[in-house]
Amino acid sequence: MRPRENVVVVGATSTIGSALTESLAATGKFLVLAGGRLPGLTDVAGRLPSGSVLDVIPGDFRVADDVESCRRRILDQERVDGFVFLSSELRTGAVSSFRTGELREVYEVNVFAAFVLAQASLARSVPGSSFVFVSSIDAHRHPSGIPSVAYDGSKAALESLAQSIAVECGAQGIRSNCVVPGLIRTAMTEGFFSSEFDDARAAFLHSIPLRRPGLPEEVAALIRFLLSTEAGYISGAIIPIDGGFLSAGV
Repeated sequence: MRPRENVVVVGATSTIGSALTESLAATGKFLVLAGGRLPGLTDVAGRLPSGSVLDVIPGDFRVADDVESCRRRILDQERVDGFVFLSSELRTGAVSSFRTGELREVYEVNVFAAFVLAQASLARSVPGSSFVFVSSIDAHRHPSGIPSVAYDGSKAALESLAQSIAVECGAQGIRSNCVVPGLIRTAMTEGFFSSEFDDARAAFLHSIPLRRPGLPEEVAALIRFLLSTEAGYISGAIIPIDGGFLSAGV
């Protein structure tokens, strides 16, 4: 009898996270939902099939105690077959004026929480387990007029973490990859689709070869594939899902 497959989804209340959890539960995966406020997590869990949620772990990952609580509860799991890190802290600002405290908060979520929770999941992983981290095109290109030194740097560090896990844990049969979304229509980016940004949005879409934003379900489908055995020989990859934006160059 095949053992059940358990997947930890950190950032489950995000637009992509919600789409991913529904997709994974529909294929019979058992889920640990982590990150965000309890009402949001409860709402996500309520849309999933009965019995598919193993644990619901709220937390603000800018707070060390919340990260530690999540770490312990991941270690309470019998096994971890998949780990997805979607949580993200976005702060914009130039190098010359960015505050050290804000820089620290961005890295606390985007890098340190990712490391601590991935490390806990590795302790419960089995051969065949798959780790997926979610970066951003901002780690590779820096749009003019939108300085974001903390966010850009933290996402680049996240990609390095994903590759380090791939190299160090590959002999144990554990895979690790990073997806790099471009402009995806989510709750975080919804303001960009208001009339106030019509000109900027038109210019940005023109820089995307496919000439459209991506959908949360498209990112979720890529993550689901990377978690599956069909992606069994993919590890250490940094995979854009950006409509060709990065390939088009600066």
